[in-house]
Amino acid sequence: GRGFESLPCYQPRESTQMATAPEPGVYPGISFDDYARWDAINHSVLRHFRKTPAHAYWEWTHQKESTTFQDLGHLIHFAVLEPERFAKEGPVVAPDVDRRTTLGKATWAEFVAANEGRAIVTEEDMRTLRGIQDSVMRHATAREALYGVGASELSLVWDDRETGVTCKGRLDRAAEIGGWPCIVDLKTTSKPATTHTFQNSVESYGYHEHAALYLRGAATLIPPDEGVTRKFIWLVAETEPPYCVRMFECDDAALDIGQKSIDDYLARFAACRESGAWGGWPDGVDLAGLPPWAYKRYDVE
Repeated sequence: GRGFESLPCYQPRESTQMATAPEPGVYPGISFDDYARWDAINHSVLRHFRKTPAHAYWEWTHQKESTTFQDLGHLIHFAVLEPERFAKEGPVVAPDVDRRTTLGKATWAEFVAANEGRAIVTEEDMRTLRGIQDSVMRHATAREALYGVGASELSLVWDDRETGVTCKGRLDRAAEIGGWPCIVDLKTTSKPATTHTFQNSVESYGYHEHAALYLRGAATLIPPDEGVTRKFIWLVAETEPPYCVRMFECDDAALDIGQKSIDDYLARFAACRESGAWGGWPDGVDLAGLPPWAYKRYDVE
């Protein structure tokens, strides 16, 4: 929303098979595998500075493409973000055949040939995909965010203003909720989407840092209207029955912490890249014991 919904379909000047990232801009219609090949920094790399620069360097130089079209997480994004295309090009359920037999092998080969290019999933996976789709359609706010004003699957490239580091991000959805511009990020969970459970995931996986980086990239490329601040919304889909969905807004305090972390990671990345030194854990011997919560059990300060 607010500038994203009317974007023309920009294309890089060179093939997206290149290692070099395209010029800064917003790129609709780019496959995930092509996006993954762009040599730019995203949160998947930066978050490893939570460990050491060596971990970040390894991730940067060994970034993986999507695991395959069969990946359930990928298919959930496909089902939720592009339901019409999913209906035509989405996965098919594997036939119940014994592929150890001659007849079973022949039946399987015929099935695969007839569905070339489509993912093959189990009945259970298909129930999950359909269940999440149905839950999204019943959730009025999710329906507005995903199928109202906006654009899905936008790949962003921008140069960080402070460090000059070329960054990238892939927005699941730029949308409006109640007329307010926001970025919607689809997450899945095998647990009930309670506030407590999801907040633990935010801290564990650095979702707030991810949100801060994406909001920064979006603001760099297409600033929101004066006096308006984009919100960052997580759409959380449960992958177990009854496949409920829930939406959370990233609060300002978490975003502030995320912004400071991103500032630190980018500064460290720029310094390491310039020096060529990507240090690991420090030399010497560190002290370790029980985690803080365990000492409380034993009344130890």
